[in-house]
Amino acid sequence: MQKRVCCILLSFIMLMEIVVPVRATTISGVKKEQQKTQNNLNSVNQQITAIQSDQAQAQEELDQLSDQLVDILTSIDICQDEIAVKEKEIEQAKKDYEDARKKEEDQYASMKKRIQFMYEQGDSAYLQVLLESQNYADMVNKADYIESLYEYDKQLLAGYVESKNQVAELKGRLEDEEADLEASNYELQQEEAALQTLVDEQKKTVANFDAQLASAKKKAASYKQQLEDQTAQIKKLEEEAAAKKKKEEEARKKQEQERKQQQQANQTQTIDTGNGAQQTTGGDPAQVDTGDDAQTTDPGTVDTGNTGKGTDSMNAGAGAVTGGSGVGQQAANYACNFVGNPYKFGGTSLTNGTDCSGFTQAVYAHFGISLPRDSYSQRSCGTEVSYANAQPGDIICYAGHVALYLGNGQIVHASTERTGITYGYATYRTILSVRRVS
Repeated sequence: MQKRVCCILLSFIMLMEIVVPVRATTISGVKKEQQKTQNNLNSVNQQITAIQSDQAQAQEELDQLSDQLVDILTSIDICQDEIAVKEKEIEQAKKDYEDARKKEEDQYASMKKRIQFMYEQGDSAYLQVLLESQNYADMVNKADYIESLYEYDKQLLAGYVESKNQVAELKGRLEDEEADLEASNYELQQEEAALQTLVDEQKKTVANFDAQLASAKKKAASYKQQLEDQTAQIKKLEEEAAAKKKKEEEARKKQEQERKQQQQANQTQTIDTGNGAQQTTGGDPAQVDTGDDAQTTDPGTVDTGNTGKGTDSMNAGAGAVTGGSGVGQQAANYACNFVGNPYKFGGTSLTNGTDCSGFTQAVYAHFGISLPRDSYSQRSCGTEVSYANAQPGDIICYAGHVALYLGNGQIVHASTERTGITYGYATYRTILSVRRVS
């Protein structure tokens, strides 16, 4: 119990920490704070799990104590009913005892009178009774009557005495049983009081767990909200960085185009002025011009092709897969080959249709790595890393969804039936975990 109280106090102190708001203004800074928030959320979730476990154990103990209390209260009721019955039996025994005692006293008084009469009259009384007999038979009958009367009085008195003794014994036994019941009732009431104290204390413990759990869930909700805010901030910063990069790229292209146009104008002016005839006599201007045009055009064509590839795809396609190494990098590159293929719920075919977890499973199966079939289980596979340390090939886990990380804040995933397998931003939803399986 003392150990549990210490754990409760420690958990309560940890839950009193203040959630630090987002302060960083750079992507890397926000990612670090987001990882810190995720760690805090994981810690709070672990505390919630521990509190729920302790609460369940405390509730189980409370239920057991409550059951014991009910049993004791039931026993008390039964005991009190038995005491009530015994009290009635004792009252009846007392009444029977008084009746037997009175009959004994009455019989004893009658016998005393007869004995006193016979003593005072002496033998003449018996002799007179016998002499008054009509005949011998009558005399024998009267003698037998006198003897029978004496024996009757004697037996009747003995019976009354025995009855009184039996009732007295019954009364004593009932009183002993009543005393035993009273003692049992007292003990039960003492147990009830002690058990009620334990129940009250256990209820307070359970209530304390309720308060802790409510506080922990409130804090977890705060961390979740902070994660969403940080995710939104990262997304905003990445979009701003992408827009800035795009603007700089457009400015660079414009400057390059102006430079090329100026170069072509300078070449044309050189050919058309001053030494035109001399250049014609000394060489083939058409060949020179053609060579320059070819040299000018080819690099432009290559540059335009690369730029178009980055523009047509949301995230520069497979060309954005950089910074990784090993199987994870290969898996990211391989996954990009299936962009544009259909999405199919429950599917696992990279060409004919797959869902999000089937997509990541099939990609890594190509490299001999086995993954669970559903997105929830994939959230627990491999090793967890922070989003700030994410590398190409890592699995980005969301609520009910997974994607493969390409690097530079970009992902490839089996998204919806409308979009199929496509590119996207990693922070388009709240990230729950990042798993490294290679």
